[in-house]
Amino acid sequence: MFQETEIRERENDFYKNIIRLYLKYGSVDEVFRVTNYDLPISYPGMHHLIKRWGIIKSAGPNSKLSETLTFLTLLSDNQIPMERLFKKLPPSFKTSLSTMHRILHNVKTGVTRRFGTALVITPKNQKNSILMGEDITPPKIELGKPTGSKTLPMTYSSDSEDPKTSILRVLQQEVYSELAVNKNIPTEIIPENPKPFMHLSIADIKVSVYHLEISDNFLNSNDFSSFKVKDHSFISSKEILLSKEVVRSGVKEIITKYNEYIKDEDKIYEQVSELNLALLGTTS
Repeated sequence: MFQETEIRERENDFYKNIIRLYLKYGSVDEVFRVTNYDLPISYPGMHHLIKRWGIIKSAGPNSKLSETLTFLTLLSDNQIPMERLFKKLPPSFKTSLSTMHRILHNVKTGVTRRFGTALVITPKNQKNSILMGEDITPPKIELGKPTGSKTLPMTYSSDSEDPKTSILRVLQQEVYSELAVNKNIPTEIIPENPKPFMHLSIADIKVSVYHLEISDNFLNSNDFSSFKVKDHSFISSKEILLSKEVVRSGVKEIITKYNEYIKDEDKIYEQVSELNLALLGTTS
């Protein structure tokens, strides 16, 4: 009996490590690639495991949302041709030059091609204390722009999916990754009928922004974990807006509208990001 229990525990630990790899790399293809296709699980088997574990699969392109925003911010700040900037990228940068050209064209023509979800998470009864983290996913690009910008939890989404699914994906990938691995993620913090308080156009992405309130038993800093975001902490909205630290594009616009929203929760805001406005004058 003891041996059977030990075998089950080892099997469970193996499955958990597969889930961690998926949350870290964002796609089944990438997990197999980084492990040199040396995993004792089949391709369909991994897809089945992810579904059985309750993990919401990544949406959008294989490239990371933060990668696109980092590149476009550098393009806007440095005002140099895209090809010259692209040559300075490290091999880890996954988005192709043709894709970046297409994204910039979409920005200039006001076309939305992709969708995202961002979360403003606050403790109950502390609406001005907002969960932030440090983005650790952008590649290092040698143009003086440090990595590690402060960010709200934010991921790509699918246009037609249930908002609860979109929100759960963000929680699994950027807030409670280890709890997701252990099947302990607090899904009860997701509203029954979530409604965004804001739609932000950033790059060619329409980001829907939701406010979540969490009770004291889910505020333990040890519960926050992610392969994309580190050093989660609650910061006042005023401190975020006045911060001299690097903040991910779109965050300050979201916080500004959030401050208005908590005074009038019946409103939904529509806004074009400062990044998009700045990109209108760049060369492609």
